[in-house]
This record gives sequence, C-alpha cells and structure tokens, in this order.
Amino acid sequence: MTPKKAKLLSELVKEMDEKDKGFIPAEAWAAIQTAFVIPYIELFVARQSATGDLEFILIHRQDEHWDGWHIPGGIWRTHLTAEDACNALSRKELGTTSGVELLAHGMWEKWNDHPYGNPISHVCICRSLEVIEETESMRWFREIPDGMIADGGHSKRFITDALQKITEQNLFI
Repeated sequence: MTPKKAKLLSELVKEMDEKDKGFIPAEAWAAIQTAFVIPYIELFVARQSATGDLEFILIHRQDEHWDGWHIPGGIWRTHLTAEDACNALSRKELGTTSGVELLAHGMWEKWNDHPYGNPISHVCICRSLEVIEETESMRWFREIPDGMIADGGHSKRFITDALQKITEQNLFI
C-alpha cells in the first residue's frame, strides 16, 4: 500500500467512526473481512430442565449462506468485555432483557471456510438470567439435532466442547 493510500484509508476509517458510529457499508465490510481475522462470540446458553437434564438453545437460520440450526453468534464489538458482548448478543439473538451469566469461555477456533471471511470464534458458556421461551426458530435441545448448518462441523464441535466443559467443571450443579 502506498503512503498516499494508507493516509486515505486512515482518513476514511476516522470519518466512518465519527459519522456513522461504527457502521461499515457492505462493500467495504466484505473487503475488510477477507483481509483481517474478525473475532466472533458464540453464545452457548444452557439450563437444567425440570427433570435435571441439561438443555441448550439453538437458533434456526435460513438465508443465502446458512440453512439450519446453530449457536447464536455475532461479531465481538470493539471495547466490549466478554460478558458485555454475551449480554449484547443475548438481547439481539435471544430477545432477553436481563441478559446472561457468563460461566466459562475460551475454546477459540479460526474458521477457514466461512462465507463472510476469516472469523475466529470465542465460545462463551452462559446461563440465562430469565426464562427464554421457545419459538419456531429458537429451541431448547438435549442433543445435537439433525439439520445443523453446514459450517464444516464448527457448530457441532462448539456444542460438544461446551457440553464437555460443563460436565468437567460441574457448571450447572
């Protein structure tokens, strides 16, 4: 990149930050995602059912890139702690008002086959601070269901690893 282009890029980023409070137009966002690794939060929300079984919530998504069940997830926004990012994502994806309690997190994984570029996932195991009711596109599961999104097995691995961590650390007892 020439010094002139670097200066222009710097000016555009500053303008975007001041003017649109972080909004990046789709064309620019597509280029950014291919150039950089973007951190994502994967929100593994679990609970114990009335019978004592462990359940976790998944969302069904159907669009041009995905068709199936997946863990709620989204971009880890700048300046948010893991807990703040989980709560923001819980409000947006699950419709909660009280948010979630962050119990454990980690399990990073870089995707090499994501349609949006190069995300790296940070799985957060949480408990909801309120009752989350099922809808047609949001359900509680006891096992990994058929019909998961075709994401190279990432979602299944996230669920398996989170369930193992919950068991090993007795997070819901």
